[in-house]
Amino acid sequence: MSGLFNTFNVAKRGMQAQQTSLHVVSHNIANANTEGYSVQRANLKTTTPFGMPSLTTSAEPGQIGTGVKVDSITRSRDEFLDFYIRKETSTLENYKAREQFLSQIETVFTEPSDTGIGTLLTRFWDAWQGLATNPESSTSRELVRSNAMALCEGVRHNYTQLEDIESSVSDLMQNQVFEVSSMLKQIADLNEQIKAVTIGGKNPNDLMDRRDLLLDKISERLSIKTKPTDYNGIELYGYEEYTDENGMTKTREVKLITDTKIEKVMYFISDAVITDSNNNAINKKDFPKTINFPITVKFKGYINGDFNNQFESQEVTINDSKELQNYFQVDKDNPNKILNIMPHIFYGTGENKNPNVNLEGESGIKPVKFANGSFKGLEALSDEINKYKNQLNKLAKGIAIAVNTIHNDGSNNEGVPFGNFFDNVAEINDVPAKNLKLVADIENGKLDKINAGKAGSNAGNGERALLIGQLRNTRFNITQLNDRNDFIGSLKGVNLDLTNLKMTSNASGATLEGYYKGTISELGVSNQEAKRMVKNQENLVDQLVIRRESVSGVSIDEEMTNMLQFQRAYEANAKMISVIDQLLDVVVNGLLRR
Repeated sequence: MSGLFNTFNVAKRGMQAQQTSLHVVSHNIANANTEGYSVQRANLKTTTPFGMPSLTTSAEPGQIGTGVKVDSITRSRDEFLDFYIRKETSTLENYKAREQFLSQIETVFTEPSDTGIGTLLTRFWDAWQGLATNPESSTSRELVRSNAMALCEGVRHNYTQLEDIESSVSDLMQNQVFEVSSMLKQIADLNEQIKAVTIGGKNPNDLMDRRDLLLDKISERLSIKTKPTDYNGIELYGYEEYTDENGMTKTREVKLITDTKIEKVMYFISDAVITDSNNNAINKKDFPKTINFPITVKFKGYINGDFNNQFESQEVTINDSKELQNYFQVDKDNPNKILNIMPHIFYGTGENKNPNVNLEGESGIKPVKFANGSFKGLEALSDEINKYKNQLNKLAKGIAIAVNTIHNDGSNNEGVPFGNFFDNVAEINDVPAKNLKLVADIENGKLDKINAGKAGSNAGNGERALLIGQLRNTRFNITQLNDRNDFIGSLKGVNLDLTNLKMTSNASGATLEGYYKGTISELGVSNQEAKRMVKNQENLVDQLVIRRESVSGVSIDEEMTNMLQFQRAYEANAKMISVIDQLLDVVVNGLLRR
């Protein structure tokens, strides 16, 4: 029934609704610069009006309204945009991770420059050709020695720097595993709070914003997908790549979270203990290493990337090189040669100190091949670093074998046979780039140990030095070079006549400088491609973020307009209460005075 008291209640409800709306506006303005915050709106709804005339209600000209109430407070969010921003962010972070470290690798090689290996190689060959024209000169011999030492130092230094970058990649991945694991736990906790608030009949807007922000952060590391559950909970899935029975690469979903339960634990691999068929123990520090099958492997590392939570896996038996590639980076030209551990992460179903479980229904340690995100970029980068390390090893081995094969022949004037120029450890070791150095006598300044002439010739003969200098333009199969027999007169090497000091190139091979330049060109192309993709993805993500901000972002101008609107409505409702107070005074006190 309408009346002054009912009108008073309408005005009171109006003040309460406008006050709540002003509170929401104030909350929006306060969080205008809060990362991940979505603008909120107080949704007003008319309260239930008086009903139709009946025995207990008087006839009215129509339904009489009873005022307004705040039906709900909701946030503005577009799930479609969220999905695409996370998808494209994963791609962006994939290439950003690669571009960051590829630029560092380019800095290591410093090509072209006066200190790069390309220049050092040129000076090395020039020194030999200079010695060929003046083989009796101690100055020419000293130039050969000093330029050779500079070349060795340059190769060793570059290899060590690549190892340092590789270590940085591993450390970064471990930190990101720890970060993602922490965020997964936070999301599980937020799901619990969100469900509790929702069951209580309220909208947990701020909690959902915090969860969405965490999902955005996780999408930087790996490609993800969410599915809603009851009471605003979610299931979180990550994507990984796998190879089907036809050898095709496909993606599948891996459930990471169901509401408040974390389904998958991340195990970061930091080391591997290998026992080969000869019962030899091999660790990560021993890589690169050529192994004999079968081998058993125990992986070591940290649960969720936490230094304080170490694990050691159960034994994994590997019987051939094809299976080996699932766990390690191997030399494509020698599939029995392990370059490094690959990849760095696998999933488990619980924090087990001796894990042997990966996905549902699958036993054994299964390395994760992430479909996207910085994890995929870092894994691909680890592959590339090992590729460049391997190419540097083959360059060092090629230099040592080629020069030593020609140098190690004949004897000096006293009849003492000439030996190697480079220490032969670079020919037989699995890491020749770290072991490229001159033999001790030449390195210590015994210049007469440098073999410049033909066997049995006088001291003024420089034909051998000339032949070594000609290696600059000599082609041979560097990638397949294992020993001196491969270098001499085979399909892999050159046609070499040490008696007459003549050499013919292998047309199907490459020069040492050409091989190195190919490595640098490959690095440059990879880095430029990564830079291009980063730029394109940044533009795309920026556009999507702008679109999301137009939906979810706080506009100060809009909020100021809303503030004035609700302020005026509040004042009007307050004025209505004042008017009703005056009318009630007339009804109560005015009638008594009359």
